Amino acid sequence: MGSLIIAIISNTVMIFSMKYAEKAGSNAKGTILWNYILGTVAALALSKGFTGLGFGGMKLWTPLVLGFFNAILMTACMLIQQKSISINGAGMTTTYNRLGVLIPTVLSIFLFQEYPTALKICGIILSAAAIMLSYERDARAQQKRYALLSAVLIFGGLIDFNSKILGVIAAPEMKSIYTCGTFFFSAVIMMIVTVLQGERMTRREIGYGALIGIPNIGITFGMVGAASQLPAYIVFPVYSGAVILLVNGISMALLKEQLTKREMASTAMIGVALVLLNL
Repeated sequence: MGSLIIAIISNTVMIFSMKYAEKAGSNAKGTILWNYILGTVAALALSKGFTGLGFGGMKLWTPLVLGFFNAILMTACMLIQQKSISINGAGMTTTYNRLGVLIPTVLSIFLFQEYPTALKICGIILSAAAIMLSYERDARAQQKRYALLSAVLIFGGLIDFNSKILGVIAAPEMKSIYTCGTFFFSAVIMMIVTVLQGERMTRREIGYGALIGIPNIGITFGMVGAASQLPAYIVFPVYSGAVILLVNGISMALLKEQLTKREMASTAMIGVALVLLNL
């Protein structure tokens, strides 16, 4: 459960970091590049000597291949999220991203036979309904780019499911190789993108890259650890629901943002869902 808490707190911090980076007018691609460069350094520092390297052979290739696939997903999702935040807003983008919880939850039921109890099924349904209620709140208020939001949902769900696959088929010692590989490959991909597009970078991009990259490491380490210890029908709904609760709570308490009745109702529903998922 400790790994899951780390992932929840890290995701919440990253959401607000991305929000303020966009408000500050930082170069999106440069910020994402430095996020992955600094994330790679942090992952290396936390890797404890790459204990998984002693396995060798196909066992070593497993986290590297999954890390490369995860890097493609993460860089694509990050670029789409940044664009969606500027068009659809941080709240709407985050909610759609967390709705991706349904992808690993449902796939794990069919692929790994992780069958939830009746109460947990109610919690899953309630959390999904709450998330949908929250993202419908301003559908009439302004034009939204639902293609971007749908892409955020799909990529976010696939990233979570990739962590689940690693937890099922690879030894726990492989977590550091997977995490370092993910951030290194992501940094290489973003380096190629920024060079080809001639993006300019300043100290601002480095600073916001650090604010995003450090919690990003916490999400990856936390989700891999949680997915290897707990069933998907607990990990992913609790993770998604708790992030939305924290974001809404912090927005109200510290940023003085008022929640609508629809937002307050969805937050209460998520709270009940979290209780059901932990019974």
